[in-house]
Amino acid sequence: MTRTSYATPAFDGTAALKPRSGARLVLIEGGRSAATERAEMARPLSVWQSMAFLALGALLLFALCAASVLTDELASAASEGVLSGLGEQEFVVHDGDSLWSIASSLDLTGVSTEDVASWIFERNALSDSMLLTGQTLVVPATTIG
Repeated sequence: MTRTSYATPAFDGTAALKPRSGARLVLIEGGRSAATERAEMARPLSVWQSMAFLALGALLLFALCAASVLTDELASAASEGVLSGLGEQEFVVHDGDSLWSIASSLDLTGVSTEDVASWIFERNALSDSMLLTGQTLVVPATTIG
């Protein structure tokens, strides 16, 4: 005779209701209370802390502005140096040409297309960017001379 109780476990749905012995959670009271923690987090800044943050922000803003101006001046001086070292040549405007297309067609190294277009605009004393077909412009020469 064999015992079938070993082969198949019996589940009657009441296993969760039976008390068990074993590991249990233990609550240890103490430490910081939630009210104390919230009160410390919500404490406003002192006047000196507020002034220090404002001074630091103003100093940071000033440093960023100074760096921006310095970078712009250095870039402008570099492009001006490259453009002043080049000669000049005449360019006849064709149908569909713009200052930007003329400046980009010159393909000058070390100078942005925007700087070349501004140079052409200023050198030819143009009142606006409208160009006429057949108009002669002075542009930087693509070779040093």
